Amino acid sequence: MRTLRTVLAALVAALLVAGVLSASASASHPKRIIDEVPPDTKQVSYNAFKLKGTVMQPLADGTVVPYANEKVKILKKKCGTCKWKVVKKIKTDEAGVFKTRIYAPERGRWKWRSKVENSYGYATTMGKVWTLYFD
Repeated sequence: MRTLRTVLAALVAALLVAGVLSASASASHPKRIIDEVPPDTKQVSYNAFKLKGTVMQPLADGTVVPYANEKVKILKKKCGTCKWKVVKKIKTDEAGVFKTRIYAPERGRWKWRSKVENSYGYATTMGKVWTLYFD
């Protein structure tokens, strides 16, 4: 009976260690590269700005390939303590380029950023944070 308990305890300990190691290994996935043009230079209308960016995937040999025909989420935050909310889901083209309009409020400030979820062995990647407002 004691040997059975000892064997079971060793198996449980091995499973726990394997679970911890796999969780830390998943955190070490490479991130994609998000390169964005500042939206404040591309005003489309009174309160609309154009956000354009490129998503690339680095490969093991050092080259990068476009993140083609895949999803990019556009997130918005209304205040510093508010949570990020998904307001748009757009797709990249064959070159990994995404384009969308983002808006500035009449009063206050909104923060915007892009996000690419983890997939194909890459970690979740966040773009730069852009703040839009009127003085």
